[in-house]
Amino acid sequence: MTTIPPARRAAAEPSPRTPLPAGNPGNDTAPVPGPRTAGAVPSPPTPAEDTAADAPLLPAQGVRTGPLPPLPPLDLHGTAPVLDAVTAEPPAPLPDLAVLRALVRDAARRAAALLQGHVPEAHDSVTDVVRFTVGSGGAHLEAAAAHLGLTPLRMRQLTAAYHHGGPHGAAVCLSPRPADPAVLAGAEASVRPLRPFPGTPVELRPDRLVDPSAGVELRHGPDGRWYPYADRHGVRQPVAGPHRDPARAYKAARLAVRQHR
Repeated sequence: MTTIPPARRAAAEPSPRTPLPAGNPGNDTAPVPGPRTAGAVPSPPTPAEDTAADAPLLPAQGVRTGPLPPLPPLDLHGTAPVLDAVTAEPPAPLPDLAVLRALVRDAARRAAALLQGHVPEAHDSVTDVVRFTVGSGGAHLEAAAAHLGLTPLRMRQLTAAYHHGGPHGAAVCLSPRPADPAVLAGAEASVRPLRPFPGTPVELRPDRLVDPSAGVELRHGPDGRWYPYADRHGVRQPVAGPHRDPARAYKAARLAVRQHR
């Protein structure tokens, strides 16, 4: 056996591997630093330099500056074009296409009124259905009556009451509220000189004043107005002319009675 001298043995054995710097896996060669000035220590980049380096380059030409052009005027009246193009009936439980178009027209009218500064009166769910029926010209009266569980005749009364007195008029027609007895007595005193048959009695009910001989009825509303009703074929119908003065409401009811004869 040949013996290797110690000097040659040290040259033949591999030297321990230098540890790899972090961030360079698999690289057996340590990075070679570039030339530097003696004694100078490199400073890390500032955040501004990093941001500037990472920011995308934006084109300097073709970018609009200044105020944006005005938007075209909104046409909130009529049926929306998207519904004009629809011909098939929507699936249940949606309403039919005619009702959907009416709802769009109604929403457009209300939005236009809001944009013009008109604040609508408060409506509950019932009076809002009545409002929609009046706005659609009565085309959906039977469907609205079925929705509210009313007869078509009763629904016509409600639409007439809304037409003459708004949501308060419809509320008075549907469910009158009791009035203060002193208010009722004052109303009776106001209409007494106007009665065609002063010798006949006047009925003072908790929520209304009734003059049967004249075919006139006045209902007191939650807004403080008196809503006139006129006798037509034995049925008291709401008529135009609600007023806070019961005498003026009585005259309106008397006028409606004479015009109907």
